[in-house]
Amino acid sequence: MSTLPPVGPQSSAEALAAFKSIEASRGYVSNLMRCLLHSPDGARAHGAYGHYLRFGTALTELQRELVICATVREVAYGWAHHGGLLRRLGYGDAQMDALKSGRVPDGLGDGDQALVAYIFAFAACRGLDEALVARIRRHFSDGQIVDASLLSAYYLAGGALIAALRPAIEPPEILAVEQAWQTARPHR
Repeated sequence: MSTLPPVGPQSSAEALAAFKSIEASRGYVSNLMRCLLHSPDGARAHGAYGHYLRFGTALTELQRELVICATVREVAYGWAHHGGLLRRLGYGDAQMDALKSGRVPDGLGDGDQALVAYIFAFAACRGLDEALVARIRRHFSDGQIVDASLLSAYYLAGGALIAALRPAIEPPEILAVEQAWQTARPHR
């Protein structure tokens, strides 16, 4: 059961404005974002930041989903929302299982392997060894490394919000709407 009840757009003019902003950014408003609507300005700011990280960086769609899934691999709500997107990008069961268990999946190029290894270390919040730093810098610009780090940090915060607010995972037909919208067109 959710800690806070989800908020609908009809609850206040502020909630309606934030709801519409989030819906325009994501194609719908998730249960997590509906919980955040208890603070409409906070929800709108959180959604705008997430929109940049999801659609405005120089990372590829696959790289963004690798970062997100490597970060939320132990968060059922996050995995339900993003694991399907990774599958749509061609990931099979063995690769998904490896990522979920904290291993770099087979079949990735050198850069994406470095990215996943970097995110595992980054999300553990224990620091990075110099070999990993050198490896990620061989494949990504400083700006891309910052964006990947910010994306992972956003989803680490999301995992903490999910643990605290306990939103219900949407049913498969709603998750399918999200996934179709997010993969249908560029969202910059």
